[in-house]
Amino acid sequence: MSLIALTESDAFALAMLGVIFLGLGVVGMLLLCMAKHACRRDFEVENLIEEVTAMEKTNRAPVTKSHLPNQEPWEKDGDWWRK
Repeated sequence: MSLIALTESDAFALAMLGVIFLGLGVVGMLLLCMAKHACRRDFEVENLIEEVTAMEKTNRAPVTKSHLPNQEPWEKDGDWWRK
């Protein structure tokens, strides 16, 4: 019976190959699980998001004109406290 003689550097190289293949296997399993569960979409959440965005479009606050041309509609005037 003849055994293959492994040196320390051969054992280290084989261990590193094992770690690499184990890592690739984990990444492959993650991708497989992601692909398997990607087709299961939750349509209730999508309907809720669409409903909320539709409500936001209809319930917008009226835009007031400001005296500054580059001022956003939600910003207050600089002297709001004097009024």
